[in-house]
Formats: sequence, C-alpha cells, structure tokens
Amino acid sequence: MTPVIGLICWLAALGIYAAMPLPKLPTGAVRPEPPMPIWVTDLFGFVIAAACLSLMLIGLYSAAGAGQAGYLLLFIPASLSIPFFVLSIRQRTSWARFFGNGFEFAETGLRTRVRYEDVRQARLRDRRSKTGLAAYITALGSSSRNKVTLLTAEEESRTLVLVRYDGTEFTISTELIPDMKKVLIGMDRAGVELPEGLSERERQNIRKRRERMDSRTQKPGLLHLPEQKQIARIAALVNHARRKI
Repeated sequence: MTPVIGLICWLAALGIYAAMPLPKLPTGAVRPEPPMPIWVTDLFGFVIAAACLSLMLIGLYSAAGAGQAGYLLLFIPASLSIPFFVLSIRQRTSWARFFGNGFEFAETGLRTRVRYEDVRQARLRDRRSKTGLAAYITALGSSSRNKVTLLTAEEESRTLVLVRYDGTEFTISTELIPDMKKVLIGMDRAGVELPEGLSERERQNIRKRRERMDSRTQKPGLLHLPEQKQIARIAALVNHARRKI
C-alpha cells in the first residue's frame, strides 16, 4: 500500500493492456463507427476505476472502525467504469458481412449466420440518432439476442431491418453496407420480398439488374434458345435417339 507499489501496479496494468491481442476483422466485414474512439472509452474507464478503487483501498487500509464502511461506498462510482469497458469490447468484436446467399452478424463476439431464404421480412427505416446519454446507451447494444443492432454514429441514417422466421431482428445502417444493391439482388434471388420503403422504380431496377446478372452467369441452354431453334434441337435429339434404338 505504498506509492511505489501503486505505481508498479499501474505500469503492469498498462503493459497488460498494450500486450492484449486485438481481434481481427474478417475479410469483407464492416464495423460500425464508434461514437468515440476506443482508446478514449478505455481511458474513461481506467481513470474512473483507478481513482475510485485506489481511494477505497487506501481508505480501508488507513481508516479504522466505522470509517472503513464509508470508503466502501467508493465502489459504487468505481462500478461506472464497467459500461465503458463493455462498450469498448462491443466496438472491437461487433461486425457484419454480406454474401451472395446470406449474411453474418457478430455482436460481442457471438456470430450468427443467416441465409436469405430464412428471412421472413425486410424493411428500410429512416433513423435519427439520439444525443447525450441516450446515444451512449444505444451504443452499448441490445440486451437481447433476439435484436442485433449495428448502427453508425451519424445523426441521420437509413437502416435495413431483416427479420428471421424465429422473430430475431438484425438491424444495420445501410451506410455500412459496401454494395446495398447486391444485397437486395441476393434477397430477390432467394424469393424474399424486397424491403418496405423501396419505391416501385427502385424495385424494378433491382429486378432488371438481377435478370441481367443471372443471364450472364447461366450457361446457354435449351430454354434460352428462340422457339424455332428449340423445336429443331428437340427434333435432332429425338432422331439421334431413334438411330440408337
């Protein structure tokens, strides 16, 4: 309980923090912008925890009798550092990435892979960000695994809400999605109704682009030939089969 030991503990804590391996962002994944830099969030947590806990321990060591109980109350403000550390962890371990046939969300390190075929409903919503304490609480994320949310720190944004058949909701700001049209094309290809909030013109453009992409990737076959050529090809196949018989 001397200043030298306290300084050694501080240096050890900083060394452990600097040496901790940071989680790598998977290829193609996107991460929401934090409301404040992660190092700033950690700094707030360290300052609150170190100041309150140090005073509490020094008080418990030097005080006697009923005075010790008063120093124990410092544990209450010290616990306020926990939300800051939770926010840092969430910012480091939450991300999303989209594939041709589905998407993958990770919140606080827990991954969920969803195919577009398992999506029951999709909708677009305009969102206005909260300010002050409300914005900080929103950044902490949902307490339920049935609602996974990844939002930007912008004041106004548009969000894509995907609802799975079991009721789980996945919400992400469209600004985070590298190619929104590809996502919509993948949903349309899987038979998912395009999101509410799209205009009829946007729906038509998405479907036309999907048809063009499908026509490029599919091999030319019998169904893609003109009617007269289809008849001639069928006749040739029938004649070939008769010769074998």
